[in-house]
Amino acid sequence: MIKKLSVLLTTIGLLSACGDDMADIQEFTQQVKNSARTSIEPIPKVEAFESFEYSVSGLRSPFVEPEPELIQEQMEQSRDCLQPNFARNKQPLEKYPLDNLRMRGTLGTDGALWGLIEAADGALFRVRPGSYMGLYHGRIVAVTTEKIELEEMIPDGTGCWEVRGANLAMADDTDLGS
Repeated sequence: MIKKLSVLLTTIGLLSACGDDMADIQEFTQQVKNSARTSIEPIPKVEAFESFEYSVSGLRSPFVEPEPELIQEQMEQSRDCLQPNFARNKQPLEKYPLDNLRMRGTLGTDGALWGLIEAADGALFRVRPGSYMGLYHGRIVAVTTEKIELEEMIPDGTGCWEVRGANLAMADDTDLGS
């Protein structure tokens, strides 16, 4: 019992020390408030939105299938210009882009010169003038000991195609990549 009484008196003594004297805490709080400076940037002005009318009433909707007559008309227009032969069978080297093909050498017999082409997957092909390679209907025009010359057919965006020359030069050992 005495032990309980001493604990109770000690607790009361400690609590009385915390009393009503909060002047120093209030003074510190006021000092912090006076020294604190907040720098808030002003709200930026919002520019007025200028609207414009997007008028496409005369154009075809991209979400509706075009009329068959329009497709037929476009097909007839594209027949009047240069087109690759889509009916011919593709050759094995036409599945590779030209930058994935390397000229490795030539073979020759009786005035006929063949080129040796290595594909990116390591396959080796023999080509001659008239063979096709590359993604753009590239037809080989000439084979020399230094390079293979070919003509590619590039789409011009209007349904027609234009011819562009390209060369595949003899590869150095530094071109191998392995």
